[in-house]
Amino acid sequence: MISKEAAAEAAEGVVPGEAVSPLAASPARILVVEDDRDVAGLVGREMRSLGLIVDMIGFAEDALVAARATDYALMIVDLGLPDRDGLDLVREMRKRAIATPILMMTARGKVEDKVSGLASGADDYLVKPFAVPELRARVTALLRRPTPLKESRLTIGNVVIDRDALEAVVDGASLPLTLKQFQLLELLVRRKNHMTPKRMIEEALYGFNDEVSGNAIEAHVYKLRQALRGAGADAEVETRRGIGYRLVEQRRPPGADA
Repeated sequence: MISKEAAAEAAEGVVPGEAVSPLAASPARILVVEDDRDVAGLVGREMRSLGLIVDMIGFAEDALVAARATDYALMIVDLGLPDRDGLDLVREMRKRAIATPILMMTARGKVEDKVSGLASGADDYLVKPFAVPELRARVTALLRRPTPLKESRLTIGNVVIDRDALEAVVDGASLPLTLKQFQLLELLVRRKNHMTPKRMIEEALYGFNDEVSGNAIEAHVYKLRQALRGAGADAEVETRRGIGYRLVEQRRPPGADA
């Protein structure tokens, strides 16, 4: 089961005195495409208060590259971008089979504008200026829509990951992991026996705009390795200096020290 430290991680950015959204229990990564710094800052703060990982981009072409490379749960796209109209960006994403839900955000509030936006492939439409509760409600609704199913249970040796319960167990005993450690374990299990570069881990655990200390990944790997060994897991995190990490199955002889 996720530890108390995990709950603290998930609640980062929550406004004092404000209840944590249920979305914070299962952090998703979203992309905000907005060139206005004030609006982008407001949207970013509100999304983080929901427990979401937020990537911020101000240009359409950069957003297209990010959307093709990252499995986002949601994209919030402004129509008035400096290098390309947001409608064109959404159309291009749909042409490239990027099925991520899109919330369009614009000052164009006429009915025909809304129709054009939805016809281009957007899933919802928010007119500026908007009320923050409406933004939060629309985002929450889009994130709760059914999405293509991903495998909910992953295993390696005697280690079982339950994505729905946010829990990792070894021989039926729950591992005391923080949220980041759980996400790291899930990533390594999905790529078991394959080397995972440090940069890939950073991108999976943190947003583009997050400040990550130089040894953050090493610290997470160290704690995860300790938890696996302490529980007697049949899996070991291997390190290859300058390349990355991989999780390999490693049967432990009966009676071996954890």
